[in-house]
Amino acid sequence: MLFVLYAAFLGTLLLFGEEKQATLTSYRQEYGERNEVIPNRYTYLFGYKFTVEGKTYHGTGQRVASPVFLKPTAESTISIRYLPCCPYLNSHVEGKETWKSSLIFLGIGVGLLLFFRKM
Repeated sequence: MLFVLYAAFLGTLLLFGEEKQATLTSYRQEYGERNEVIPNRYTYLFGYKFTVEGKTYHGTGQRVASPVFLKPTAESTISIRYLPCCPYLNSHVEGKETWKSSLIFLGIGVGLLLFFRKM
């Protein structure tokens, strides 16, 4: 059920959310190299903040990338989407990857719901 809810959240952000540039507040590597087929890939956690109508909101995210990255400066930004009615509901956006993620989560959620419904 959580996969379906998260997919609905991402879909709502993509359809009704507004895009904005947020300032990176932190960016760090989590643990060591990922145990995957593709070598030299790491998980990075980041924090960001943005302002809507004079009020500051914060968010976090993660991404998988190569071991080479630049430390964020005070001017480093990232694209995010937020709901205008409640800006605290926000997420970082990486182009077409977000649509793919939303569809994958929806498919996994529906598949699991159907599987456990028959049990």
